[in-house]
Formats: sequence, C-alpha cells, structure tokens
Amino acid sequence: MDKNKDFYFLEMNTRLQVEHPITEEITGIDLVEQQLLIAAGHELAFKQRDVKIKGHSIEYRVYAEDPSRKFLPSIGFLKRYMEPVLHNTPAKRIRIDTGVEEGCEISMHYDPMISKLVSWGPSRRAALDALDRAFDEYVIQGVTHNIGFGKSILTNKKFQKGEYSTDFIPTFYPDGFSGDSLSFHDRKEIALAAHHLKNIQLEQGYDEEWGHKNLYVVIRAMNDEPEHRILVESLGDSKYRITDDTTKEQDVITLEEFELHYNSLVTMKVEDHEHILQFSHFEDDRVRYEMYHKGNKIKMEVMSPR
Repeated sequence: MDKNKDFYFLEMNTRLQVEHPITEEITGIDLVEQQLLIAAGHELAFKQRDVKIKGHSIEYRVYAEDPSRKFLPSIGFLKRYMEPVLHNTPAKRIRIDTGVEEGCEISMHYDPMISKLVSWGPSRRAALDALDRAFDEYVIQGVTHNIGFGKSILTNKKFQKGEYSTDFIPTFYPDGFSGDSLSFHDRKEIALAAHHLKNIQLEQGYDEEWGHKNLYVVIRAMNDEPEHRILVESLGDSKYRITDDTTKEQDVITLEEFELHYNSLVTMKVEDHEHILQFSHFEDDRVRYEMYHKGNKIKMEVMSPR
C-alpha cells in the first residue's frame, strides 16, 4: 500500500497454500472438499458470516534438511519412520499430511519435505504443547531432519508469546542450529535410559539382577559440548543415584516406568513425569550407543565401573 492507500500485489496464487490446514483446523471447513464441489458445479453452502474461528493451530513443515548447515537438503532413504500418535479430541488434535513411508527415498530431484505436522488446541499454549509432544514421538532415521530445530523454537519465549517476525532465525540462530545444550536434568534422563537399554541389548531383559547393576555412561553431544562421565547406581526400590563426575552434580531419582517402542522410542516415567527419548542404534560391541534428544545427536559409551 502506498501513501495514497493504493494496493499493489507482487504475487497472487489462485490455489491452496501449503498452510491451508491451519484454516481447516480453526474453521472446521475442508477446503479441498469445497474446491472439488465448486469444480463440480455446486454452490458454497455457507456465507462468509457463517465461518467461525475456534482455537489455535500451528503447522510445522518437517524437512529432510540440516539446520547446522544452513538447512542444506539431506538425501537418502527413510530407514526408520514412525509418525506421532494422531489425536482428534476437544482438547487437542494432531494431524499429519504426508506422502512418504518407511523405506521411501528422499531424492535430490524433489523438494525434501517429509510431511506437514499440524496441531490444534483451544489455546495457543495447548497447540504448542501438542506439537511439542508430537515432535518427541516422531521417529525419522536415515536422513538428517529439522524436528529438533522445531522443538528448540518451541522453547523460545518470544515465539511462545507470538512476538516474532521473518527475522526470527537470523536473530536467534545466527550460526544455525546444532542442538540445544543439555542440562543436568537432560543428562540424568539420558544416562538412566542408557543404563536400561544396556540391559535390553544384552538380552538379559530388565530383571532384579541387572536392575541393580551400576554402570558408567559417557555422553558426547555432537554440538561441541564437553564430554560428561556419569555414574548410574541402583539403590533399590526403583531409585537411582545419578552422579556427573564432570560437573560433580548428583541427584537421586525414582524411575516408575520404562518402555522401548519400535526399538527407537524410549518412554520413561520419572517422579510422576513422562519423558520421551529417541534411541538410534547400538554398535555390535554393545558398548556404544546413539540417541537423539533436543536436536542433539548423542554418542554414548556404557560400561561397568572399574
């Protein structure tokens, strides 16, 4: 708009935009259905005044790209692919629009978008929380992806308040994104998960004998953080003492539940709070493991204390 309030359009696309699921989620109107009906000669069954907006919706484009390398596309095969749990309740909705499945190739000849992950909630906070949970449940292995980057964005206070612009990435991620820093709280969970995965991979199952075994877990995050050597000691009654020898931090926590899903997704209930971690793989020596957490590719060595 100029000083005379004249409008000028740089571009007009008379088609659905990639973001059209947002409109569908907050209005309840299937835009594709309406397009087909109009093309078939039907008239719209509603007027503009009939369109009501309800709740908040957020769409995240899940891409095979590397946020640490200026979002360079990543090509390869989806060696493991599991989508988040879908929801359609009055409290939250999770929707995934995709055209891929496990085993598909992400080619250099096409746009590397894997899916559109869409959340809805009665409030912005609810929509953000639903998306955050979906990020944790989304398993993509074989190509580099931007899910960890999306999870990092959700922790940004400005984004949470809706106070952002097109300068968001240059402002908050001027050097790209290689993973958020791991707190002692994060390292505790990772070490405890590694302790239990060690038991599972040793084909011992999780029983009293192995549940009481003390193990050292060496954590190396791929975002240039220092190495952490953590001792996990079982105290009985599902209690564990976690000691970070690097920082001298220590805590005792209670593990109430531990499950491994699809040989990739670790769910733990610690102190009445559920946590989700992604387990990538373990080496044949059954000492070296890889996990993915908060956008970090984490290499670990799990061994008995000497």
